[in-house]
Amino acid sequence: MPFHKCWKHVRGVDILSIFLILAFSTVASSSSTKQHDPDCDLNITQLIQSKGYPCEEHKVITKDGYILGVFRLPHGRNSSFIGRPVFLQHGLLDAAVTWVMNFPDQSLAFMLADAGYDVWLGNVRGNYYSRAHVKYNPDHDEEFWDFSWGDMARDDLPSMINYILKATQQTTIGYVGHSQGTLIAFAQFGDINSNLQQNVSFFAGLAPVAHVGHIKSPLKYLAELSKDPERMLHLLFGYKEFLPSSNIIKWLATHACGSVIFDPLVCENILFIICGPDKKNMNNTRMEVYISHEPDGTSVKNIIHFVQMSNSNLFQAYDYGSADKNRQHYNQTTPPIYTIRPMKIPTAIFWSPDDWLADPVDMGFIFDNVQNLVYEKYLPGYNHLDFVWAMTANKMIYVDLIERMQKYHPAR
Repeated sequence: MPFHKCWKHVRGVDILSIFLILAFSTVASSSSTKQHDPDCDLNITQLIQSKGYPCEEHKVITKDGYILGVFRLPHGRNSSFIGRPVFLQHGLLDAAVTWVMNFPDQSLAFMLADAGYDVWLGNVRGNYYSRAHVKYNPDHDEEFWDFSWGDMARDDLPSMINYILKATQQTTIGYVGHSQGTLIAFAQFGDINSNLQQNVSFFAGLAPVAHVGHIKSPLKYLAELSKDPERMLHLLFGYKEFLPSSNIIKWLATHACGSVIFDPLVCENILFIICGPDKKNMNNTRMEVYISHEPDGTSVKNIIHFVQMSNSNLFQAYDYGSADKNRQHYNQTTPPIYTIRPMKIPTAIFWSPDDWLADPVDMGFIFDNVQNLVYEKYLPGYNHLDFVWAMTANKMIYVDLIERMQKYHPAR
């Protein structure tokens, strides 16, 4: 029987089924024709080398035994000259790979290498490239995960910077931080007892963070779970690595994505949920790459530290919950308050009014306390991850950043 004659005998439910089958076949066909991006399967060394750049891997051991993976691009693609060192430090739940996930003309690490700099990429304790310790096994030992960003500021940052200065036989570096990478820098560079101020000749802060009392991120909903958020967060996530269950991710995603239809992969990724799911400034053809490399791990204690800061709106050390416990760690009943004001390093700030983690109200604390602000750029429409992944970040941020760095920390 010809198709047009038999069609009227098909029941409505069968017609619906046929349409669904045809629709699924179309989607399946388009999915099967979409090429898998090989960058998804590469580690950071392979990713850098695949773009034509040299890469070295270094291991830095902190005073408390964490083994940090640090990566180096000693020069660009078209020169073997090794310039002065620049250190790039990633943000929360991120890793050094964040600086090289876009193409060479869009990624800050590649652009700096091509501008003549000796580029070093740091990784703080607990992420994919720094998941090692001289004594503890991260897969089994709770002690490995007993850290927050305060420990990164105190130990990881100076350990990596001092290693770089020794390896390069230089006296100063340029520093670029994103998000948590600025947080630990403010805490360390503002410490009057730290020697690093003399070792850093330029500091660029991308989406900088110090106060987080006004964040729009779903982190604030974790802060509001109970009167005792630390206990609740330990009940939800344990005492080791921050690995939220799919149900918790879905709950947080309702606050992050709401009723707006975003990419489902984005709304199932805890990094995008915390930092903001808006990806209008990103290269959609690279989303598969971003998702395959992120998030990169941290401790539950570190998340709790951010939640504490959200509640207190203070730039403060980790609160152990009682006067006695705080006294054991700090020789005082309350956690110490960090200060930015003593920092004299020439500083450039790049920020956005639409940033979920570096809220404009909280940014006021930074602007009120940075003593040597040499450049500021306001970037409407940028979210927290755009500062490292946006297609336009090269023109909107990196060209200006490199120009200022050349002034205060020239490559030669």
